[in-house]
Amino acid sequence: MTVYDRLRQIADRLARLAPDHRDPHRFHEQKSELVAELRWLAADNDNRGHREAA
Repeated sequence: MTVYDRLRQIADRLARLAPDHRDPHRFHEQKSELVAELRWLAADNDNRGHREAA
């Protein structure tokens, strides 16, 4: 899966993200998971750039 595909997948999940009144903490857990995935992709992409430049 390409970075572009992963970003689109995260964007789709983010578009569907909504509070769950039966489980109020679930929204924040899902949001944190999406943030972590985006940060991981950014760090991985940054690391690739440093390796390619070397």
